[in-house]
Amino acid sequence: MTATVSSPSTRSPSIRKVRDLRRVERRVAAVVLLVPGIAAALSRLFTTDDSDARKALDLVAADPGRQFTLALLGFIAILTMVPAFLAAARLARRRRPLLTMIALGVNLIAYLSAWAVPALDTMYLAGSRLPVEQRDGAAALIDAMWSEGLTGTSTMIMVIGQLLGAILMGLALRGSIPTVGWVAMILSQPIHILAFALNVFDPAALAWGLTALAFACCAVTVLRTPDDEWDLPPRS
Repeated sequence: MTATVSSPSTRSPSIRKVRDLRRVERRVAAVVLLVPGIAAALSRLFTTDDSDARKALDLVAADPGRQFTLALLGFIAILTMVPAFLAAARLARRRRPLLTMIALGVNLIAYLSAWAVPALDTMYLAGSRLPVEQRDGAAALIDAMWSEGLTGTSTMIMVIGQLLGAILMGLALRGSIPTVGWVAMILSQPIHILAFALNVFDPAALAWGLTALAFACCAVTVLRTPDDEWDLPPRS
């Protein structure tokens, strides 16, 4: 009787090719970097004086499209601000990892706490569409929301975090983007303080314009960054 011995298969397992998306990620990051600063700067051009909620509702009612544009641009800015800072941090972390981590943490806390701003902008739009005799109640509701502790805390965290976060990120980006970019990000914050102190909107538009310039410098640098410096390649 003869035994038959089967030899082990010499067929090697197939290797699945993983698609490298780093170039796509860089292009998407560059586009996202352009959005929040521009959207925020444009939104300041449509702002209505809301120091008196009742009068503001009448002003918005006279031109509701203006308030809708403000609310839409504000929503877009808030939605894309965190991804933009994440992309900027990816550029800065190789030179200044600790400062970048701190700057990114401050910005994340600031803009993830910014829910009150677009909510109030939307409330003004909704209140302006009520009949005139009902706008007193809408104004009272808006004032009550402003005085609510949670809303005030959210706004305070956003304002302080925005000031500190942009300055820290600007310092972290030194050497990673052109000088005009990180200097613009730092200088934008004193202009924000000036706009807040004077209660005017043109300086705020200029401040966000400087932020947009800084992010644009980041976008150009991202596009010029080799894939291997942007991220590790995928494993097969």
